[in-house]
Amino acid sequence: MPLKKIGIIMHLTKSNNIVIKAEEIPEINDTVYLKNKSEIGRVVEVFGPVSSPFVLVKYNGKPEVEEGKEVFIEIK
Repeated sequence: MPLKKIGIIMHLTKSNNIVIKAEEIPEINDTVYLKNKSEIGRVVEVFGPVSSPFVLVKYNGKPEVEEGKEVFIEIK
């Protein structure tokens, strides 16, 4: 499965979500992966200014994620 980088993890929220600083805009419900192809969750929202958007991902709780890690979606 080929992957495309969408951005970098900026923040983990108290409500079990991941905020990503987006370089590419995914679609709602796209599955998000780490570089090693481990699934971390699904896109639930894209927000912020058009010139510098953010992506909110509902974190599935595994694997461990940390700020600064690159995240990816499947190339369609």
